[in-house]
Amino acid sequence: MLVVIAAAAGTVLWRVGVYDSNVDRISGALPTDRASAEADPGENWLLVGSDLRGDATTGKWRSGKSGSDVIILVHMPEGAQRAFAISFPRDSWVEIPGHGRDKINEAYRQGGPRLLVSTVERLSGVAIDHFAALDFRGFERMVDALGGVTLDLPHAIHDPTNGWHWPQGENHMDGEEALRFVRERKGLSGSDIDRVERQHVFLNAMAEKAANSGLASDPQRLDAFLQAASESLAVDDRVTAATMQAAAARLLDVGPENAVFVTLAVDKPAWIDGKNVLRLDTSVNDGLFEALEQDRLQAYIDEHELASDAERLG
Repeated sequence: MLVVIAAAAGTVLWRVGVYDSNVDRISGALPTDRASAEADPGENWLLVGSDLRGDATTGKWRSGKSGSDVIILVHMPEGAQRAFAISFPRDSWVEIPGHGRDKINEAYRQGGPRLLVSTVERLSGVAIDHFAALDFRGFERMVDALGGVTLDLPHAIHDPTNGWHWPQGENHMDGEEALRFVRERKGLSGSDIDRVERQHVFLNAMAEKAANSGLASDPQRLDAFLQAASESLAVDDRVTAATMQAAAARLLDVGPENAVFVTLAVDKPAWIDGKNVLRLDTSVNDGLFEALEQDRLQAYIDEHELASDAERLG
């Protein structure tokens, strides 16, 4: 959404105020002490995909009332021509401040954005500058506004639980099918890890279509896309229209082709207190976050072969 806003700034400038007014602001989404965030290199956004837009009456986000199927830390280094998206599998077994150890998505369910931000900061040592959440219904509408998205799958994918099937080769997906593709994990050999790989491949394909399909020069399609995005988006109350435009300009300069998708390294799955969880590989992930802080993230990702690859789609 940020990339397209930047590309469209001159085309629909008169609508920017409308889009900004559609976006919800979540009060108290970030911890109060942000001095450490200002000292960190680059800019860090914590992005969440959620299955609940908010209160049916007010249409506003309800902190702590929904799950977080998608959790991504987006890091934009200063002056670099890359952007990094680091996914946290929702079943990651982590320490949640004040709540003990649990799956990371429980931080969002139990304490909303602020607790999730605190959990990610504790796990990674990386200070979060901004928080954003997108409702999955908005994701569907965004895909439809693009005219759907086509994926070239390296091999067929079959979900025996629901009977869904995607053949090898090109598959054109509308919003409803795209949401099934990125959310479903039953029948996948790697479960949550395979689902994260799907999300990475689809989001990259979606970004490429948004940037390269002439969307910015088609006011009607562009308006539908930005309306769907902004009406389904919530951000922390420190995010202004200028904040989003500045981040958008940086991402537009990077381009989808230079976005690097990574998943936290997992040691092994386990059953703990009746829950199927993922134990994280602490040594690899600690090195990843240390590399982020030291501005050598790409070299570390290459060394440990952490970047997502469409060939590994489950």
